[in-house]
Amino acid sequence: MPLPQRSYVVYVDDSGNEKVGSLWTGLAIPMDLWTEYLGRWLGFRSVLYNKHSLPASFELHAQAWLAIEPEKHIEDDSQKELARAADGELLDLLRKGKGQRKTRSQLFEKGLKTIGAFTEARVFTVFKSGRKGKVDLYSDLLCFVQEFLELENAHVTVMVDGGHDSGDHLHKCHRALKIRTRRIVEDAGMRRSHESQLLQMADWCAYAAFQSIQERPDLDERFKRQYETVLDRLIVRPFEQGEGRCIRGLDYELDMALI
Repeated sequence: MPLPQRSYVVYVDDSGNEKVGSLWTGLAIPMDLWTEYLGRWLGFRSVLYNKHSLPASFELHAQAWLAIEPEKHIEDDSQKELARAADGELLDLLRKGKGQRKTRSQLFEKGLKTIGAFTEARVFTVFKSGRKGKVDLYSDLLCFVQEFLELENAHVTVMVDGGHDSGDHLHKCHRALKIRTRRIVEDAGMRRSHESQLLQMADWCAYAAFQSIQERPDLDERFKRQYETVLDRLIVRPFEQGEGRCIRGLDYELDMALI
């Protein structure tokens, strides 16, 4: 049997709401480029620190980052401390205001562009409308990743935000994979997103994917299309399709015959 050509770590996060539906996004980082890509992201984080005094240990959660008042979405006490300057005042970047929110939106795009330049990384997104079936949707994501791995002759390990699986439901999805053809190694590794820069990157990708499917008149069209434009080179698409958003379960369906 030939040796695998490459191994990946897939960082997974979700997005969605009850009205529209749910999605899972996986950001696959090649292990041989993991250090390089993390270094590039930390370069982006250094911009946030040098220009806005925001430390790299502050969690970048997309929903909070782009909210009118980010501080209201911060629950962890240690994160609240990081959001404040030495004099105890909230950092200007995180304050309520049109100018601050515009700056955060511009930085969100800059961060996505940093990820979009990881040309050997890959992005997978699956979607389901409605309020139920989120665990089954995670299984669909695993099938999507498995299909990619078979074509690449590769293996992965999966990391998921630890807040998603207090009941070990996601672990059961991994154990349901066929052992003879399985290329996803071990159960999902659970980790809190504020402890992982890579999970925060996955969060930004998932948020961008969800914005692309929302039908909101107040949503800027350019902002809405960032998933398919900024992350274009990373999106895993059907063989015959070379462009577009290509969210599985929304733009096209999973072909179970390939699994």
